[in-house]
Amino acid sequence: MSNFQTAYKLSKNLNDNFLTTGCKIIDNLLRGGISRRGITQFYGIAGSGKTQLALQLCLTSQIPTSNGHQAGVIYICTEAKFPSRRFQQLLQMSPIAKKYNINGNKVFIEHISTVDDLESCIVHKIPVMLTREKIGLIVIDSIAAPYRVEYETLNLKDRAKSLRSIGRALHNYSKNNICIICINQLTAAIDDNLITDRVCNNGTPALGIIWACQVTNSFCFCKFNDQRHIHTRESPYLDRKTLTFCINNEGVYGLDEIT
Repeated sequence: MSNFQTAYKLSKNLNDNFLTTGCKIIDNLLRGGISRRGITQFYGIAGSGKTQLALQLCLTSQIPTSNGHQAGVIYICTEAKFPSRRFQQLLQMSPIAKKYNINGNKVFIEHISTVDDLESCIVHKIPVMLTREKIGLIVIDSIAAPYRVEYETLNLKDRAKSLRSIGRALHNYSKNNICIICINQLTAAIDDNLITDRVCNNGTPALGIIWACQVTNSFCFCKFNDQRHIHTRESPYLDRKTLTFCINNEGVYGLDEIT
């Protein structure tokens, strides 16, 4: 039995307030999984596992439960194409996909390049989609990219107004039991020499205080010394803790006890 199969043991009583990550160890860190209330932010350096966990959530969102919460996904890409090759690998090899016969038919992908298009998609297009499909997860990968591209032309007042509009819409969707994941970048790279006790103490999420006020739960992803870690940072109900995790062909799974 692989490490992933050992870690992949979903609770018999899935909590409707959380979307399981597909790994019991990570779910324990998060007290049940990703909250369906408010906005959850994944931030960190490139290659630290943010998108990998988001792709695994695209599978778990489709798990049929006793209460009938099997649902599709809206995945909004702003800086790169949807990682379809990796997602297809997960569909073929993940124990989650195999157990529940999950395919990619319920993952709806949007590619966005400008702030106006991002706001239009979230505020206007998604409500139309929600009338046609049962959606349980919305992923924005990444929230900062359009604003960084238009930094020279978008004044601070307009940027703040746009972020508040997007944040308000996402919070409204979360009230309908939809899990909201916003992947974010760092304002500065993490220096391995400044990291102690596996805690990220350098670099903050992009977009500043306006966006930070929209976020409910914030998790930092780090990679150094060939290891990846999740740090619970800002949350109304989680303590600051750290968990080591791994990525392989089957998905994302926790490696050690929470510290």
